[in-house]
Amino acid sequence: MHFAAIDWCIVVGYLIVSVFVGLLGKKYIGNVAHYLVAGRELGTYAGIATLAATEIGTITFMYNGELGYKYGFAAFAAALISGIVMIIVGRTGLVIARFRQLKLMTVPEYFERKYSRGLRLLAGVLVAVGGILNMGVFLKIEGEFLTIVSGIDVRYLVGVMTAILLLELLYTVVGGMVAVVITDFIQYVLLSVATILISVYAVYHAGWHNIVVKVSSTMGSAGFNPVQNPKFGFTFLIWQVLLWFSIHTCWQTTAMRMFSTKSPDTSKRVMTWTGFIYLGRGILPMLWGAAALTLFGVGALSNGVPLPVVNGQTLAPIDAMPAMLANILGPGIKGIVVAGMLAATMSVNSSYLLGWSAVISQDIILPIREKMGRPPLSSRSQIFVNRLANLFVGVFLMFWGLYYTPPGAVYLYLNITGTIYLAGTFICVVGGLYWKRASTTGGYLAMLMGAAGAIIPFFFLHWSENVTGFCAFGLAALGLIFGSLVSKGTRVAASQVQPAFMEAE
Repeated sequence: MHFAAIDWCIVVGYLIVSVFVGLLGKKYIGNVAHYLVAGRELGTYAGIATLAATEIGTITFMYNGELGYKYGFAAFAAALISGIVMIIVGRTGLVIARFRQLKLMTVPEYFERKYSRGLRLLAGVLVAVGGILNMGVFLKIEGEFLTIVSGIDVRYLVGVMTAILLLELLYTVVGGMVAVVITDFIQYVLLSVATILISVYAVYHAGWHNIVVKVSSTMGSAGFNPVQNPKFGFTFLIWQVLLWFSIHTCWQTTAMRMFSTKSPDTSKRVMTWTGFIYLGRGILPMLWGAAALTLFGVGALSNGVPLPVVNGQTLAPIDAMPAMLANILGPGIKGIVVAGMLAATMSVNSSYLLGWSAVISQDIILPIREKMGRPPLSSRSQIFVNRLANLFVGVFLMFWGLYYTPPGAVYLYLNITGTIYLAGTFICVVGGLYWKRASTTGGYLAMLMGAAGAIIPFFFLHWSENVTGFCAFGLAALGLIFGSLVSKGTRVAASQVQPAFMEAE
């Protein structure tokens, strides 16, 4: 189960090359637009690679593997919804084409264009809090994968993941979006190779027929039909549709890729083709999870969910998939897979670090400075503020991410923390772009009611994730409609308002 010398050579070699290439991005940074949105010069192929790499990380494989282990083929519904919705957004250009026309750098920036600076500030706070809490579980889960597959002693988990985070911070802080895009392309290639290898090994060792039989005998029809699965149902499916429309249009790291493309048409092509990759992004690791269930059998039960028992040790469901890989992968192949997963980890984390730090600097710090009557910052000063925010986010994650354990399935926890700001943001954006009567009062109510609808029911009333998510979007929509109809403030089209912060040289 432990790494061979060749595995270590592959992993260390990848880390050296990745960081070196990432640092080369510094020489292409001319102004804040280069730093945050790569000068808006991404073409279709580079855009697809960086968007796919940004949203496919070790954490993605871990939580989807957990879903496959716990819920079988019924979990495929979430993967199908995410991919199909992405294709629809790409084909129609819903939100993303209009966003690209406005030459935004962050999602909350739109709120000042359409509504007010105060609402931009509120949106920035909610985006930053929800996004950082969402990313907060990444390091620990990713570290679990690395320690299980490589055989590193769990005592060294904190040190290893801290070192990896520091490497990500190094080239992200220095090179911004340019460095992230360059490394994303390399990481996407390596990640693709690792994904293919894992899929072949998992199906070969478990056997397709055996997987189907095991899911059927363990879960019955609930392992195939999401409507019959007590964890899912119609409420879950509706929430997932709303959630993925909001993610593909308003999730900061995804939106930054759309802002970085050459044109609105390019953004539509990037989103469309990446949608097909998203189908595999979810389905394949869910299949690996079901294969792990087949190979390990059913051990003890926790809340009705089987726990994997490996070499006499009972593991958490999320650890079943990496434990399977540790047992079935041979020397060399194991090194390639772990290098691919590290590539996935670094591409996601670097993009998220840049995304949330951009919101903190551009949508919280700069508006507060303007409100205090301070003169606008130069482009170079804005880059400096972004780098400081990047360091702040990194330090927070270093502590929170390695010590906090999310309750329940990780996928559902990530969904809920994202919903804290996505519910109100998506409703405000769609209302602002496509409904002339949307007003600032309605925007405030949508953001506050959407956040409250996600936080209070889940964290305090302990409602299920499905009902909580559905409730958050419903309250946000109610807030925008009610607030807009009763208010008499001036309503302006977003295209009539100039950017709040110009890209000064």
